[in-house]
Amino acid sequence: MNSAHIKPKFALDCRWSIKDTIKVFLAYMILMFVGMPVIVRLLTIILGFNILNNIGQRSMILFVSLFTNVLICSYVFYIVCVEYRQSITALGLSLANLRGNIKQGIKQYAIILPLIMLAGFVINLISSCYGQAPEMQDVVRWVLEEKSLFILASLIFFGVIVAPIIEEIMFRGFLQPALKNSFGGRYAIAVTAALFAAVHMDMFAFLQIFILGMLLGYLYEKTQTLIASIVVHILHNSLTLVFLLYFKYYLKGKVPIF
Repeated sequence: MNSAHIKPKFALDCRWSIKDTIKVFLAYMILMFVGMPVIVRLLTIILGFNILNNIGQRSMILFVSLFTNVLICSYVFYIVCVEYRQSITALGLSLANLRGNIKQGIKQYAIILPLIMLAGFVINLISSCYGQAPEMQDVVRWVLEEKSLFILASLIFFGVIVAPIIEEIMFRGFLQPALKNSFGGRYAIAVTAALFAAVHMDMFAFLQIFILGMLLGYLYEKTQTLIASIVVHILHNSLTLVFLLYFKYYLKGKVPIF
């Protein structure tokens, strides 16, 4: 994915700076690690009963996570549209060449997917040699363990639709252009992919997510819209959930090592 081969038909105009992206990601970290517990506590006090015991801890976490992500995305829109007086198209939210960009994204993903799977296999092989078993991510454990169809459907909706769209706006649409203005396209794609992998907080899946992030960044830089990266992100998460549901219902929750 050499940036020398990236020849977009037009260039996006990014007026915001790295300082703006730092503010957004600091707000995101504060909301996730401090704000979420506070919000749950406030809801409990306001409604006068323990919500976690009535609707379930996972339901509450999903609701608050959705609220937090929408809030941060709104902050991004505020910076771009109000502070810098730009259209949301500056973030790559454009339907230009929709069909072509979707085809391009799926084609590139089909090429990179074997590499992502190989990376997972190699990491698992190395970790097993050192007696380290990869820990199952919370969302994976939730999908495998959850009995409520409503919560399971909510997990799928959040993981397949909400998370890819919001993450692509934040990382590729907002962060990557700001980094590109300061360091150039190649470094912007690599740094954004590294941060994208880091926020998932899974060292065993870091390489796989990093490779996916590199592909998403490349597609955004090449097409200058978020369509291809969002479609690929949705496709990747969908395939992951399909496999998890297969393991859940046909292999009794036993997830094989890739």
